[in-house]
Amino acid sequence: MQTEAEQQPWWRDARRRNRAALVTFAVLALGGILFPAFSNYLFAGDRRVLVVTLEQDAGQTKREGLKAACGTLPGISVVADKGNSDPRIQGRFPVRFDIAGTTTQQEAALLLCLNQNRERFGVLGYLPENDGN
Repeated sequence: MQTEAEQQPWWRDARRRNRAALVTFAVLALGGILFPAFSNYLFAGDRRVLVVTLEQDAGQTKREGLKAACGTLPGISVVADKGNSDPRIQGRFPVRFDIAGTTTQQEAALLLCLNQNRERFGVLGYLPENDGN
């Protein structure tokens, strides 16, 4: 023989209804966290860019020289400048090299090129972007 609480549907029982709502909310919240994590980071592929910072007064000629010297290495490509194309303004911004999909040897060749041309083009330093850190 069933009691009255067992005979009524689950949505009429406040305790079971609250538990179902809580479980549904928890599943949706967890899915909302995990879906972007998988889609944005794990399945995104290699998007690494090496940002090279030059001295304050380097100017556009040194930027173009660095692009010509190191941007033609195998597997390395120069990221196009964005924004204002005025050389006086672009000369203050770093040079970006696309290193997505490069091998360790190709990346080492780029770093060697940057270190060899440090004085010539006024390279202060370099830092990878989008490397997962």
